[in-house]
Parts: sequence; C-alpha cells; structure tokens
Amino acid sequence: MAFGKFGGFAWGMFGFEAILLLGCLMTILASLGKIWVGKAFPMAVACLIGTILVGAVFGIHVDARAVVGDDPQIGPWINRTLLFRFGAIGVLSFLATLDVYRRDTRSWSLALRSILFFAPVMAALGWMKFKGMPTVADASGEPSPIRMILILLGGVILGVLFSIGGHFLIRSYEIAIPEEEPEKTGKKAA
Repeated sequence: MAFGKFGGFAWGMFGFEAILLLGCLMTILASLGKIWVGKAFPMAVACLIGTILVGAVFGIHVDARAVVGDDPQIGPWINRTLLFRFGAIGVLSFLATLDVYRRDTRSWSLALRSILFFAPVMAALGWMKFKGMPTVADASGEPSPIRMILILLGGVILGVLFSIGGHFLIRSYEIAIPEEEPEKTGKKAA
C-alpha cells in the first residue's frame, strides 16, 4: 500500500510496517519456542504491542494520513485500520495480562485496588470532556482566588489518586515475577 495507493510513497508507513512485520515474526518464533524467552513471554507480547502502537501512530495516523489528505475513498480505510490496530493492542494486552496474573492470585487484588483509585480520575476527566475545563473566573469574569485554589487542590488530589492507582497497577505485574535467589557462594546480594 505504501508504494502508490496513497498518491505518493509513504516512507514512514513502509518503514513502520517492515518493523511491525519483523516484530510479528519474532513473537511467532517466541510463541513456537524457537526463540527462548522463558517466563518473559508477556514482555515479548508487550514489545509487539509497542511496535503495533508506534506503527499505527507514526506510520498510519501521521504518514499515511498526510499523504492521503482528504481522499474520501482511502481516508475511511485509514480510520478502520487504526481501529483494527487499537483493537489488536487491546486483545494482546488482555492476553499478556492474563498470562502474568495467572502466576500469582495476589495480582488480581492489586489490579482491583488500582481500578478503585483510577475510577475518580476517569470520572473527573470524563466530566471535563463533556462540561469543559473549570475556569478560575467568577460570574463577573474576574479571577477568583478561591476557585483557583480549589482547581489546584482538585488537580493535586487527582494526581495523587492517579499515582496510587498506577503504583498498584505496576505492583500487580511485579508481584507475579519470582524473586531471584542470590547465589549460594556465601555472598550477600547487593
């Protein structure tokens, strides 16, 4: 498609699709056991997810869309391709997460805790999306110090909730990784 279907050569799309093909081949080889990754298979899938994401954003969204412009025949296919790629990212992320979480059931409780902390942040972001950002101006149009303090305080609270939720989510993945035992040479681990 990059060679001429877009009215010009889409170098970025061509390059990122080649990298994506290589990433898919490497993941298939890891899946078949030809490349040994041990217990790091979810990390191999995460690398493929990152490759798909970068290729979708820079190869398709940025490069192909710029070459196509407002072409009514090809433009919708770019959107469909992006949605398909994001769907694949979601499915692969879910499968890699299940592979990690099956190793230790404590991961599920940490993931649920992270959802509890992310929920108010997502609700606030959704509210801001539909209602707009809060303003510091009062009814007369003058800046209100009280509103400014409330907005800053609300931002700090949302930032703390997001950080705690992120910590629990990251920890839910870490807990499933077995700790390495120090070598039995009498030396203590650093």
